Amino acid sequence: SQVTSMLRRLQKLGIDKSDPSQLTPPERSRFARLDIDPASVTWRRVMDTNDRYLREIETGLGPEEKGRTHRTGFDITVASEIMAILALTTSLADMRERLGAMVIGTNHQGEAITSEDLGVAGALTVLMKDAIKPNLMQTLEGTPALVHAGPFANIAHGQSSILADRIALKLVGPDGYVITESGFGADIGMEKFFDIKCRYSGLIPSVVVMVATVRALKMHGGGPRVVAGKPLASEYTDENLTLLQAGLPNMERHIKNALKYGVNVVVAVNSFATDTPAEVELVRKAALAAGAMDAVVSTHWGGRRCRSAQVGR
Repeated sequence: SQVTSMLRRLQKLGIDKSDPSQLTPPERSRFARLDIDPASVTWRRVMDTNDRYLREIETGLGPEEKGRTHRTGFDITVASEIMAILALTTSLADMRERLGAMVIGTNHQGEAITSEDLGVAGALTVLMKDAIKPNLMQTLEGTPALVHAGPFANIAHGQSSILADRIALKLVGPDGYVITESGFGADIGMEKFFDIKCRYSGLIPSVVVMVATVRALKMHGGGPRVVAGKPLASEYTDENLTLLQAGLPNMERHIKNALKYGVNVVVAVNSFATDTPAEVELVRKAALAAGAMDAVVSTHWGGRRCRSAQVGR
């Protein structure tokens, strides 16, 4: 509520009063005047339409806003701080606190101005009260899947929500297992999973399932550039053990990074129809030699197209 936001702002300013009539003129000024520096505002608009021309815009060009121009822009929704907050929250009350702590800019003295100071944290929480509930869906094979949140790992932490994981663990019971994805590969998503999500949630995984493909490793070995819409070069569809061998250090480094967290690693070799037995076996042996607990060939994807340019998904 607005009253709650006002009381929190007074507390932030170190003013131990709740009766407005008892505030001194300087205290009233500090409380009511945010004195925001327009040049410091970092909060951007968000939408789910992909239009690169809207990444940078200038507002305040209308006759009624003359002299109040400001450079800003649009981000896609999943790149917003609110999406990151949703993925890390543990309850509605926790989300209320996190939303209130978002910094939107600074005042002319360089002090942070938050959404709590603006008095909008309560309204933000109301808008998100249903979004905090994970979506129950299913895979093509009928496996239950909780889909919730998706903050990009290149700007946030790239994880499914803590709430979704906790609900899934509760549903499967002590004898079941839950697979949760840490996006953007083992060089970004996995490390943020351990360093951020696990530390806050207290949940510790039993194993890292690291997915690798022959095609991706060939690309890491210096293979020809892959261009969307163009046929793959023969290096990716024909057996080429030399090129594959050159790309194996990429997978080996990811395995070693995961092992540093003290968690066992199982490599799943996502095999395409064009992969040869010799190529798949080369990847499997390299994974075991690098310290993986096991390396298993996964054939369910068959010859279907997938995002093969990432290791660790």
